Amino acid sequence: MRSLWLVMILSGLLWSEEAGYRLVGLEEVKKAYDAHSALFIDARSFEKYRRGTIMRALNVPLKRFKRMKKWLPVRKDAAILVFCNGIECGKSEKLARRLHRAGYTNLMVYRNGYPEWRRHRLPIMSAPRKCRCDRGPYRPAGEPAKVGGVSLYLAQEPGRIDARWLIPLLRGGTAPAGLRLVDVRPREQYERGHLPGAISVPYDPETRSLPLEKLPEKGPILLYCNHGSISAEAYESLPEGLRSRVLVLDADVSCTGERCTLESNE
Repeated sequence: MRSLWLVMILSGLLWSEEAGYRLVGLEEVKKAYDAHSALFIDARSFEKYRRGTIMRALNVPLKRFKRMKKWLPVRKDAAILVFCNGIECGKSEKLARRLHRAGYTNLMVYRNGYPEWRRHRLPIMSAPRKCRCDRGPYRPAGEPAKVGGVSLYLAQEPGRIDARWLIPLLRGGTAPAGLRLVDVRPREQYERGHLPGAISVPYDPETRSLPLEKLPEKGPILLYCNHGSISAEAYESLPEGLRSRVLVLDADVSCTGERCTLESNE
């Protein structure tokens, strides 16, 4: 009995249960990621987060927890998976305890965190970096593809437009003719500011659905949100037949009125 008690303490199982979360390994994390069944939260600093993180993860540093609470799920039973920079980083467990005290009941901690995920070459994202290989304007690789009858440059990941190609066009007000912009954020965020010409079709995270009847009936559709994660989730919720003319803008978008700043996440 004494040896069993010691094993439980060393493994962290007893302590983590009392703290209100459970520990998960890479296979379970991959399943949650592929199924879109949990909100991934990076507990590291913003600087480390912007250099690279698990795709679609939200950044909630401990020091900014109170400020970031408004971005957390309304439902307290929502699945949340927290990670940081490996076993030696205790921020994920500290943040999980904060979340537990805030009332969240379905918490997971991925102790091996971002380093293990990156080591296995799984999907990651990072803030754009200045190219050191060449100079001059960005030139997309390959030839444009026809999407809904409009020629567009696509990213390597399926369902993504080439953000580095498109963003300068959006900044200059010369988006490809026929490309319909759809803002999937909550209506109140759209009303505070949105890309010129965009329509509001909010994504419902609880039902994981978009109101399809509000989407444009013809032409290519570009979904966007604040950071690309919600629009990616909205894209995954669409019927297979509709996805053929829908793309996601993987970028940070911040608007006041129709004055917007855009930065690619590629």
